[in-house]
Amino acid sequence: MGLEPIQQIVQVAQSRYQKDQLLVIAIDGAGGAGKSTLCQTLAAQIATWAPPQVLKLDDFYHPLDRLERAQLNQVQARQAYFNVDQFKQNILRPLRLGHRASYKPIHWLNGEGEQAVELLTRGVLLLDGVFSFSKPLRDMVDLSLFVDTPPQLRQQRLLARPQLSTDWVSHWQATEAWHHEHEQTANAVDFVFSGSESLKPTG
Repeated sequence: MGLEPIQQIVQVAQSRYQKDQLLVIAIDGAGGAGKSTLCQTLAAQIATWAPPQVLKLDDFYHPLDRLERAQLNQVQARQAYFNVDQFKQNILRPLRLGHRASYKPIHWLNGEGEQAVELLTRGVLLLDGVFSFSKPLRDMVDLSLFVDTPPQLRQQRLLARPQLSTDWVSHWQATEAWHHEHEQTANAVDFVFSGSESLKPTG
């Protein structure tokens, strides 16, 4: 990830940021694309002019068992993995209205955690995860990015993560691929990051 693309995004974000308000940046792309690395880099640079917070959508994903993966169609599977309407209603909408929002993270292996995470109502909120620029959320997002990485590399990264089983990976990848194609995510975002290439505006 080159410095110039990062700086370009940060400059655009800073130009859209208003003090004591909340700026929402969605970093979307398939699992294993490198979204979290980009978020960390952005957060470090944003911290010089606004308080950043990274909201990992991993904390909202629900694992599906083998039967669910076999029975649910693509629309149902996407909703089962990530309830976008619930996320908008309980998290993004209150924050955009200046109200407090909190959640209990869902761990892929251990289920819901006991300690709630409180979110700031000001600064820059980085939405790190697949489905972060889903159509129902787009009116809540101020700046959007899509991290585009070759499927083989993405799969290697997913398989390398600590986990009890990898039998979910192919179904997850098929669901997210259908989602991004169906919603034309890469064509709708402000910037696309492709591997080691520079980020480029799409609009």
